[in-house]
Amino acid sequence: MNFKTLVLCFIAASVYWLLNALNKSGYTTRINYPIDIRYNDSLYIPVSPLPKTIKVSVSSTGWNLLKDNFFFNVSPLEYEIVNPELQNHLDTAVLTEKLTQKLRNTKVNFVSTDTLVFNFEKKIRKTIVLKVDSIAVDLEKNFVIASLINVTPAEIVIEGPASAVNDLKDTFYLKVPARNLAINYDDKIRVPLPRNPMLKASAEKAAVSFEVAELLK
Repeated sequence: MNFKTLVLCFIAASVYWLLNALNKSGYTTRINYPIDIRYNDSLYIPVSPLPKTIKVSVSSTGWNLLKDNFFFNVSPLEYEIVNPELQNHLDTAVLTEKLTQKLRNTKVNFVSTDTLVFNFEKKIRKTIVLKVDSIAVDLEKNFVIASLINVTPAEIVIEGPASAVNDLKDTFYLKVPARNLAINYDDKIRVPLPRNPMLKASAEKAAVSFEVAELLK
């Protein structure tokens, strides 16, 4: 028997052993199963990351465990939160029942309690007035602002979790970046929005315009 034939026999025997082992039942392992958490996103917003997977102890044949562990054609488990303000964790009993219905050829032993905690807040809106800090406008010597300062939009709406929105001031002051102004001003200025990714504003820039005139001596 040459070396090539020996290698082929060894590969065939290994494949047969592997297939036979995968067909046997009684294997137990922990898998990360994908989960899709549903909630009313028009009323509530999560202020902590929602879990994308849950850790589950399961027992089955090697084939089933291999499929579940690598998500072969596995659809995420849907979990609905009816009242997020009153619930801050996933119910393991409900998860076990739902998984048992999905994984019909696999025994669900238990769901680990790791990373099942979350936190929701009411989603609210607040209207913020936009104004220009006229005192801070840097004008050329003997020049003054000679008209009303126009700001468009004059207001913006910020939406987000109640705790963050309620901390916002009622008025945001825009700072004109130009220096030594001696001509009329007309440009867009970035609104000083808070650096919070959970807050969404109706506009990030505002158009500001006003006239500048020289004082007569």
